[in-house]
Amino acid sequence: MLKTQIMKMSELKKATYATAFAVGVALVWLYFCIFRVSNATTLVILLSAAILTVFSIISTSKLRYLLLLFLSAALLLFMFIRREGSTLFMLSVVARFAVYGLLIAFFGTLLSQVTQRMYLDMQRVASEREEALSQSRQWLARLNALVRVISAISTKNRLREIFTESLKEARKVFNADSGLIYSVNRETGKLSVVSSFGYRPEILEKMKEKGIGDISSCLACQQMGTVAVDDLATDEKCQNLARVNTGSCICLPITSGDTLWGVLHIRRRYPDAFTPEGIQLAQAMTYQFGLAMQRASLFDQINLLAITDPLTGLYNYRKLGRDLPREFVRSERYQHQFSFIMADIDHFKSFNDTYGHQAGDAVLRGVARAMEKGRREVDRVYRYGGEEFSILLPETDWPEALEVAEKIRKSVESLAVEAEDGEGPLKVSISMGVAAFPGDSGEPEGLIGAADEALYAAKESGRNRTLTYAELVECPRERARPDKPAV
Repeated sequence: MLKTQIMKMSELKKATYATAFAVGVALVWLYFCIFRVSNATTLVILLSAAILTVFSIISTSKLRYLLLLFLSAALLLFMFIRREGSTLFMLSVVARFAVYGLLIAFFGTLLSQVTQRMYLDMQRVASEREEALSQSRQWLARLNALVRVISAISTKNRLREIFTESLKEARKVFNADSGLIYSVNRETGKLSVVSSFGYRPEILEKMKEKGIGDISSCLACQQMGTVAVDDLATDEKCQNLARVNTGSCICLPITSGDTLWGVLHIRRRYPDAFTPEGIQLAQAMTYQFGLAMQRASLFDQINLLAITDPLTGLYNYRKLGRDLPREFVRSERYQHQFSFIMADIDHFKSFNDTYGHQAGDAVLRGVARAMEKGRREVDRVYRYGGEEFSILLPETDWPEALEVAEKIRKSVESLAVEAEDGEGPLKVSISMGVAAFPGDSGEPEGLIGAADEALYAAKESGRNRTLTYAELVECPRERARPDKPAV
């Protein structure tokens, strides 16, 4: 482009020199045009020359020659009316003026053409530069939008928070009229709505009640790539968009590596609303969403490992240390009761001594599964340590807790644990102690101590039984209960 501009400038320079020389010659020739004519005729000639010169320089039209013919005829008529000398003299003056006009018209037009070409070229270059600047601004705006997205989600460590914040930023960037983020259950492949905007509440309720389907119903999930629908009224689309007939949309899978976390769907109310550049920006955004979700998943896994017993999969003592004080605060605020159970596997040391530690681990896992299966949905089971377990029962008084404990005890009693070394089936039983807030204690340590004291009494009275601290306080001498077998 620079070489072309240099050539254009050289051409303009040559045309300017030629025109300057021609104008100089024409001015000298103009002197001969006005030689020995009256002042009035001189004024007409000069005025006609000025008009013709200006028109020839600013215009490339061939009308300049018609203008020259008209001015020459007007000059001849003017001289004829004034009887400016003989006919031959008048014709010679007009002829000299015509020669002047031809010089000016030709070289003035030549300069005008070169100048106009230069102007058009400069205008084109300016337009190209403006377009490039506009594209740079657009890309800068997209880059800023991507930076905002990264900043918004970089501090989030929960998947639901990231889903919500991601959709919020996508709405800003694309000025979308409606949008959804589906999460994908990696075990079942089911899709569920976790965040949305632009939808009426009743529509969202129906979507949540009926469900969206699984990944087989979503083209973006099937293709693991962006699906853009330029016109929802006519173009092909997946069954999830069957009832949407206006506007355009894009659906993008949110992934990290080979893991599918969810799907971003955004729609605008008019067709062809998403440019290729906009789709690229959306892809860059969903890539960041995927990285954030991977980070949040790892964060959740680390947190889960910190509060989970690796052998049994139950919550550990660390988790109990967090949950029990919270339950005290909640129950005190709302004036609720709750119960706490301590459980211990009977004769567990003999399992380890007789069958080995692998058999002991199998017993621990079997008892943990039985306790998880026997608990209510609101209850939480913990491995307290060693062969001891504990259960937190919200909004439960000790009589109801006793029923839950007995159900779990009987479930464990019916177990037949298969050891890995082929020994078995091994029979196992547990003893349990129950304490309740606020009747048995008003503080965490006291409640644990009350449940542990009831557990000790159950083991002392024959094992494979459940005792409550309330019963222990009422009948301190009657440690054993005749309706429960002793082991």
